[in-house]
Amino acid sequence: MKAAEDAALGRLAALMQGAVWQADPATHRTTFISERLSDIVGFTPEQWTAEPAFWESRLHPEDRTWVQEALEGGIRQGEPFTLEYRLFDTAGQVVWVRDLITPVYDGTQLTALGGMMLDITSERDNETALRTALDQFARLFNGSPVGLAVIAADSGRVQRSNNAFRAVAGLRTSLRPGAPGTDTLWADPEAAAQFWAALQAGPVQEWPAQWLDSGREVREVTLSADRLNDEGDTAFVMMRDVTSQVQARRDSEASERRFRALVQHSSDLITVLHPSGTILYASPAVEAVLGYDSEEAVGRNALDHLHPDDHEAIQREFGRAVFGGSGATARMTSRFICCNGEFRHLEWVATNQLDDPSIQGIVMNSRDVTERVHADQERLETQQTFETLFSASPEAILLVEFAGAMEIVECNDVAAAMRGYQRDELIGQSTYRSMPNGAALLADAKANDAFRERVRAAGRLQFEAEHLHRDGHVYPVEINLALVTIRGREMMLCVERDISERRAAAEALEASQARLVASEKLAGLGRLTAGLAHEINTPLAATMTELHDAARLVQEYRDSVGHAQVTDADHLEIAAELNRAVEAAQRNLTRIGDFIRKIRGHTRDTITERVAFDAVKHTENTLSMLAHEARAAKVDLLLEQPRLPVRLHGEPGRLTQIVTNLVVNALHACAPGSTVTVSFEALDDGSAVMRVQDTGSGIPEDVLPRIFEPMFTTKPVGQGTGLGLSIIHDIITGHFGGEIQVQTSGAGTCFTVTFPARPPGAAPALETAATT
Repeated sequence: MKAAEDAALGRLAALMQGAVWQADPATHRTTFISERLSDIVGFTPEQWTAEPAFWESRLHPEDRTWVQEALEGGIRQGEPFTLEYRLFDTAGQVVWVRDLITPVYDGTQLTALGGMMLDITSERDNETALRTALDQFARLFNGSPVGLAVIAADSGRVQRSNNAFRAVAGLRTSLRPGAPGTDTLWADPEAAAQFWAALQAGPVQEWPAQWLDSGREVREVTLSADRLNDEGDTAFVMMRDVTSQVQARRDSEASERRFRALVQHSSDLITVLHPSGTILYASPAVEAVLGYDSEEAVGRNALDHLHPDDHEAIQREFGRAVFGGSGATARMTSRFICCNGEFRHLEWVATNQLDDPSIQGIVMNSRDVTERVHADQERLETQQTFETLFSASPEAILLVEFAGAMEIVECNDVAAAMRGYQRDELIGQSTYRSMPNGAALLADAKANDAFRERVRAAGRLQFEAEHLHRDGHVYPVEINLALVTIRGREMMLCVERDISERRAAAEALEASQARLVASEKLAGLGRLTAGLAHEINTPLAATMTELHDAARLVQEYRDSVGHAQVTDADHLEIAAELNRAVEAAQRNLTRIGDFIRKIRGHTRDTITERVAFDAVKHTENTLSMLAHEARAAKVDLLLEQPRLPVRLHGEPGRLTQIVTNLVVNALHACAPGSTVTVSFEALDDGSAVMRVQDTGSGIPEDVLPRIFEPMFTTKPVGQGTGLGLSIIHDIITGHFGGEIQVQTSGAGTCFTVTFPARPPGAAPALETAATT
């Protein structure tokens, strides 16, 4: 029942966006946490719950004291509360979480403690980015060399302005000519009226005007203005003092001719942009790089030639050059759109030359770096793949310095745990320290040189050795190593595997009876896993189909971004279809995972320790592995659930052998359309009965007395060893202390196995959940 409740809780928790957790009310130790934990901090629920203080160990040092105090205080209050704090994930990166905690009291007694942990790292980052952006805007506004002002649209009254604006306008408080308390700003009142009328009608761009500064000197300015809100009561004005540019126009034109002559034959793409992004000039290289005619490019906005996904970052970086003053630069690598629709990566540098009368724009020098970007991406992907394989590998992996004392340069957690160390403790140690005679080997320079020569000659070696655990015990390992060069250093890449179990299994096979049992167990395992490919491939094929649809929808969504005819409703529809495809793939993968968990217990070596286990659940898992063989035989395979739980004392793998042999024999004795039924019954005296009944052809009378004899079989040569029923008879009577009986007729056969409450002379068994 508890296993079913835990499974239900796990399925419910999987639907939550956060990691759902429960803790012991007395100790506050986490007793359950959902699989969502891995999405947040990378740890598995098993890692999280294995150590009593694992959660505390992942708290950020600056948060540890106040979080624990707040937790205790919130629990005492007896009401749901929320904590936001930082955790370290598996890579040591900081993750912000919001923990929704609920204590449950019965009177004054805390009876339950649980909650849900949400990842709010992006939310925190967005808040920080927003504050930074606002601060940057304020600095850009106040420090901009371009005059900026916010005005009241009806009166022209200046509500806010920067230093550049006041440098020309002085202390005048209104842009309207003749406003009360304001001396004349406009050299030509008629021009002022025209500007004001244009602003009332809509946005004004690059409006030329003449203003009188505080010294009554005429200043040539250009004005851009627009209303800031829908009500139209506030407007934004950008003023540029272009007096020097107007005065030096002839020099500017001459300089422009010289500039054009310098860049006409450059292989780099050189463009001059207006601060708004409009292309004022494009060198002939635009045709060689992007395939456009240089004259066609002039007048268009540079963003038209750039990937839409990069626009926001480009505008932000480009603004640094625009608002940074004369000589300010900005640098970035962006995706440019070629005339054939392909994308090229160009590294560009934008320099503010607005004050240069010969240029009066932002000079943008762009160089094609597509091949370099692709090479960097491939190198990064390769590095990420290696790091993932290195850290997530179930095998122990180490990088060892080839020279000197062969210090361990890097290793994964599996390698450290196999030696009994933490990863940080192992790095820097000599690999000889892991050997029983490591000190002697380290002192033998000739032996070390001989080993290096052997490695260098072969390049790769595979051998078995013995390692010394931190606690002093020696265990055998299989080592595969290869000589590699990383950043100019010779190192050995070592992949190690603890073969203690393999050695123990080999020694156990020396006894003839053990060989026979192992042989029959392997045969049974082969039968159990005969349908593995079918059970996995069917949902896997469906998963691949769903993922293909998901990839198509992602591409459809990406292609729709920025498209004028695509609405939010279209995006929501694509997202809904994508969500359905992902959910279907998740269901198929869950089905595969459930099947793999069921067979996991049957692929392990037989344990030597007796345990108390759920016989029905264990049998259900075994039958799920035989379902494919039953379907192939067109025989119905049924399990009748008993009224009361049935628990056996012994090794679960032995019950697997019994069920597998009896069910497979029953399937072989049945014609298509027949039925094989497995049932259990718990008796009042603590014993249990298992029945395997079929509706097949029955056992002939002359065969029945010999079915439990070793080497006796009625199957053709190569299809049976005659050991199956003999071995399970020994398991039932010897290991479990029970008995097996058979009743047969022309309408079928029934094997009845009786298990005592506890095998005679057996020590009390350890309690364990059903193997999964």
